[in-house]
Amino acid sequence: MSKVQEGQGLGSWASLLATYKPRWSFSFLGTGFVLVWIQCILYARYIWVDSGLTTVAINFSRCACIVVLGAVALHKVFSSRTETMLGWASVALMTLGSLLFFVQALSPWLPFTTVAAICSGVGLAWSGGMWMKVYERLDIREALLHTFSSLSLSTLIGVFIAFVSEYIAFFISMLLPMMTFVMYKRATKVLDGRQSAGIALPPPRDDIYAEEPRRTSVRLAIGIALFSFVMGASRGFPFGTSIELVPVSQLVQHLGVAAIGLGIIWWTLVRGRRFRFSALWQAQLAALAVGVMLLSTLDPLAGQIGAMLIAITNLFQVAFLWFVSYDVARHRALPSYVVLGFFWIFHLFFRESGRLVMWWIGSSGGIEMMLVIAVMICLIAVSVGFLLTDALPGKRPLFAELCQCAKAAALDACEQEVAPGEHVENASHRQEPLRERFGLTQRETEVALLLAEGRSSTYIAGELYLSDNTVRSYVKNIYQKLGVHSKQDLIDFVKEL
Repeated sequence: MSKVQEGQGLGSWASLLATYKPRWSFSFLGTGFVLVWIQCILYARYIWVDSGLTTVAINFSRCACIVVLGAVALHKVFSSRTETMLGWASVALMTLGSLLFFVQALSPWLPFTTVAAICSGVGLAWSGGMWMKVYERLDIREALLHTFSSLSLSTLIGVFIAFVSEYIAFFISMLLPMMTFVMYKRATKVLDGRQSAGIALPPPRDDIYAEEPRRTSVRLAIGIALFSFVMGASRGFPFGTSIELVPVSQLVQHLGVAAIGLGIIWWTLVRGRRFRFSALWQAQLAALAVGVMLLSTLDPLAGQIGAMLIAITNLFQVAFLWFVSYDVARHRALPSYVVLGFFWIFHLFFRESGRLVMWWIGSSGGIEMMLVIAVMICLIAVSVGFLLTDALPGKRPLFAELCQCAKAAALDACEQEVAPGEHVENASHRQEPLRERFGLTQRETEVALLLAEGRSSTYIAGELYLSDNTVRSYVKNIYQKLGVHSKQDLIDFVKEL
């Protein structure tokens, strides 16, 4: 067993490179280019903390689309063909949104802003969500590596984006949607190839979080909503307008986020230290509170530092919530993009609501109101720190393989102490006759047993991380080897066996 499997550090960057380079692909960094597109469109290249009401409109459109997609996915899991169609639709809408924003910049009198915002928000809803289908096939350490590498890459590219002209940024944003979709398809093929070769197989999924009490979801939702509301209010603090960053602040912001992303990789994978949910939340809350306090001084230099801290926290939170969504999705029997949608709805809706509230209050309030709001923001930040702790969830700590906490160790020990008779029927006992007597491969056996449970081909494809075509090929082979001609024949065959 390697050091990384034991939960220890790899010791050096050279060891990290040697471990992951054989199975690495540049296409896995596609989420980083989605973030670059967001920088170009939603946040005005991070020259400002956001693009004001345009950013709000885009994200509210995004929320509406996420709700619709999530409701449909809960009713019926998307097929591979449907996912591909959604991918092409997102490319078209994001590209159209970028084009309309570009035309609007050239001709300010044209009424394209609202349509551009809706197209961008709706397209982005699936363009970001589809990448969870790639990440769910990675183990937690490889997922952490790609998440924070993508974050660092996006901010390093952001150094360039922030200093080019607005027109060049819009042109780049028109190319990025197609580029990210091509990278997504390439990443899927790479993972299919790895799986066929038996290299870095997808981690097993379970449904342990289904046993969590309802209050866990409520606490998570409230905690994320409060934090995001404070974030939105902070971005418009103190007078409701966007905060412009001077070039030096832009540079420090981008390099700072890149350093944080690489620092997390070094801390967790190279040194093998704890990656704790509560510690990262508290660090974000502290940065947010300090940023607001600096802005409330009305000193220009302190204001720049405060705005920079808020911008850094905002960008880091995107990667952090993504990784939280990934970890929850591995232990919940729901489509991974539905889990992601749960977190993103509370994040986006309440962040933009806070932005709107600050825009309304800031334009009419005085210094006294500003100080009251600053105190309220800090108090809410402290309350979120108490609400979201490592005791949540209770069945399994988030990032259990990385936090190396006592609860995770106790959970593993408990699982090891369960008597064999207390487990559900051991799958190996059901697989042996099919493999040995009828010549089925390991994967064909897994597909056959799921078919015997009445599962659909679409469900099997999602459960085993296969394409629909691959599942159909396995089913054909299974029918030939077992001499059956329908799913019902197979169910009866396995039952008799």
